[in-house]
This record gives sequence, C-alpha cells and structure tokens, in this order.
Amino acid sequence: MDSIEELIRAFEGTYVGQNMADLVELYSTIEKQTNNFCSKYSIACGSGCGTCCEHFMPDITVSEARLVAAYLLLFKKDTTRIEAVNNAQGNTSGPCPLYDPDSPHHCTVYQARPLICRLFGACASQGKDGRAVFRRCKYNGEQTMPLSLTFDEDVPVMQDYSYALRSLDDGNGKVGYLSEMVSSLVEQLRFLSSMLSLDDTNPDDTPTPLAS
Repeated sequence: MDSIEELIRAFEGTYVGQNMADLVELYSTIEKQTNNFCSKYSIACGSGCGTCCEHFMPDITVSEARLVAAYLLLFKKDTTRIEAVNNAQGNTSGPCPLYDPDSPHHCTVYQARPLICRLFGACASQGKDGRAVFRRCKYNGEQTMPLSLTFDEDVPVMQDYSYALRSLDDGNGKVGYLSEMVSSLVEQLRFLSSMLSLDDTNPDDTPTPLAS
C-alpha cells in the first residue's frame, strides 16, 4: 500500500473502512484550520523539536488507535515498532513508542498521528470566561511562538475538535493510553485483514511458490 487513502480503500465496504475515512476527513479539516491559525498568529515549534514526544504518552480514542494500528500493520508493516508499542504498555508518562528522533517529524506514524499530537502547541483552549486562550508550549525554549494570546473572535479550540472526534467513535467516548489502545486494535485488525485477504506479509521472506 502506497498511501493512507489506499489503506482506507482496502477496508471499503466495512465499518472499519468508513470510520477510518471519516477520521482522516476530520484530520484534514483540522489541519487546514490549525495551519491557518498558526500562520496568522506566528505560532511554530522550534526547528527539529520533538521534546513533547519524549515526555508524553497520548490519550487516544478507539478510532484513532484503529487508524494507527492499521498504518503500522498494513502500510508500514513495521513489526519492530508494533513490538515497541506492546512493550510500552503500562508506561503512562512517555516517551511515546512511536517517537523516533531520527525520522522526519520525529513520528513514525505522522500521517496517522492522533488528534492530541496534531493540536499540541498549535491550538487554543477554552478559557474559564468562555474566550479562547493560547499558551506557549512549555518545551518551546526557542520562543518561536507567543507566550499567551486571548481571543474575542472565533478561533479553533481543542475542546470542539475533541467533541467532533468522539462523535466518530464506536467506543462510547472511551479513551486510553496509546500503547494499550493500539496494541488491542492491532490484534483485531490482524484478524479482519486476514478475512479480507489484506495481510500479504511473508514473515520469513520466502517467495510464495507459483502454481505450475
């Protein structure tokens, strides 16, 4: 599979495929809005920074975990990274098992990364007085973003995106640490992909014999 869109098409006609498509569409909308927000208010992470990934284990929904699991299992076919996720169960403080300081964006599933990873340091939150507030990421030592902003106009806020995300979920709003959630969904997707004849991995790299 050469793209996340092809990954989604592989599950076409199933609930899983529709759920992935809806999630990717939501991510696309969020990315456009947050990119515009960051551009307008001069918000950017420091060059090469991945410190948040080193000190954080994301809370994610079932839908998000499913997309990450499918991306690892069928797009990247990365058994080493899947094992790292499994080994990280019980770790609640980081580093994220999907973090790689030497990879682009420092994330091995960047296209499928969860919502919190997309919004961290790039989105406002709802303040106590009802107005949106942006505060600089505590790891932004380079000071490449404003210290604090308060908005009277409508801007993207994390809470609204979170509500939209949970509306897609079949887990009744359940969230959990990435390592536990992704590990459980990998096993479910292994079964489903075998039923749909999607898992064409060959663990021992032995060529599949051709019929004579």
